[in-house]
Amino acid sequence: MRLTALAASLFALSLTASLPAHAESEHHAAVATAEATQSPIQVTAAWSRELPPSAPVGAAFMTIDNHSDTADRLISADSSIADITELHSHIHEGDVMRMVKVDTIDVPAHGKASLEPGGYHIMLIDLKKPLVAGEQLPLTLQFEHAGQVDIIVDIKSSDAGTSVEHHGDAMDHSSH
Repeated sequence: MRLTALAASLFALSLTASLPAHAESEHHAAVATAEATQSPIQVTAAWSRELPPSAPVGAAFMTIDNHSDTADRLISADSSIADITELHSHIHEGDVMRMVKVDTIDVPAHGKASLEPGGYHIMLIDLKKPLVAGEQLPLTLQFEHAGQVDIIVDIKSSDAGTSVEHHGDAMDHSSH
């Protein structure tokens, strides 16, 4: 049974990774902004996708703006809804797109980092509760220079802002 749940959640994540990040109208509707007092880091459009109730893994996406003269790095993330929270990226190996854990995500001075399907994202592993559309999840981001930034991530429906177009790449989630 666990294998079936894992296969269903991996299928859902693979669909998410091969689709556009989200429609412009969703971008404005889903803005979840974290502005720590006088923090140079601003996080907007934080979202995750609804998954089947038995899904053991999920992912969070967002835009991180650095309004500082100094480059910064996202060095970790944590959420009370997952046993393990990791920074991830995707790499292409031939015709297969594979997720890999990364140590940091760079946020350039006066620049931004986009965490989106098919690119950088935050993996939520061994979920303690289902990701249900319309609900939110807490996420704490730890930056090398800016320190801790607490945000709220909006959970969207599994089909929000997606289309059925695929790019022909297979997705390998065998490490989860």
